[in-house]
Amino acid sequence: MFERYQDVLTHLPEYSKNVFRKGYFKWLLNQCKGWGYFSYFLLAFNFVLQVISLVDSFSQTPVQSLLAFVGGNLSVACVIGISNLSGIQGWCGAISAICIAATGFMAKNYATAWEQIGYLIFLDIFCILDPKWNDDIQAEKLESGLEWIKYGLFFVVAWLCTYTIFSFTNDPRVFLDSLNLAMAITGALLELNRKREQYYVFTLASVFTIALWVQTMLQGDGNFALIFSYSVFFLNDMYAFFSKNSWFRGEVSKKA
Repeated sequence: MFERYQDVLTHLPEYSKNVFRKGYFKWLLNQCKGWGYFSYFLLAFNFVLQVISLVDSFSQTPVQSLLAFVGGNLSVACVIGISNLSGIQGWCGAISAICIAATGFMAKNYATAWEQIGYLIFLDIFCILDPKWNDDIQAEKLESGLEWIKYGLFFVVAWLCTYTIFSFTNDPRVFLDSLNLAMAITGALLELNRKREQYYVFTLASVFTIALWVQTMLQGDGNFALIFSYSVFFLNDMYAFFSKNSWFRGEVSKKA
């Protein structure tokens, strides 16, 4: 289950050469070309929503609003890049993770903050370093019931741990907070291992995260930027389910 982590960590000097190599920035820019029209529509649609949120909240919380604006736009670019088999998700994910984590801590939404830190440590950094992630991406299915059980147990343990940890804080939404964080960690592990079933997890995570931020809004601590971005995540998940060009609908690789 953790083979890809081990591969990168044990060959770190070799993988680090993938970063800032000659023509690297041109390569990153080219990764944004050739996407489907719906993907570009989602980017533009989210940008408009983020501008509305920024204008609405900037006078009251300028720093938090700017962080949410940057994080909301780059996080959407990250997940849309994943659906289009693009290699930009590493940097977009890393920068957005830092911004959203800072926003989460400022709003005392600890699950969102630690979720993004988890993405940064366990996914974004490895996506940046691993050239295989950028070159020949093929989805794999969970082939056996044992694999389903392993990931299911991983989720249960993650939820128990996060629920216990958040119970010791002043988090007023510990159930949804811990559930979202556990789902995010499990989805990130599935994504790093290139499993198609990640989309089921991320779709459910988007729904529950929207519910979390709606509840947060009703309690007076919400941020429209994150509600907007997670709503776009859900639309992107639907695109992944039905688009012929997405990773989820693409050819399934066979294990040797």
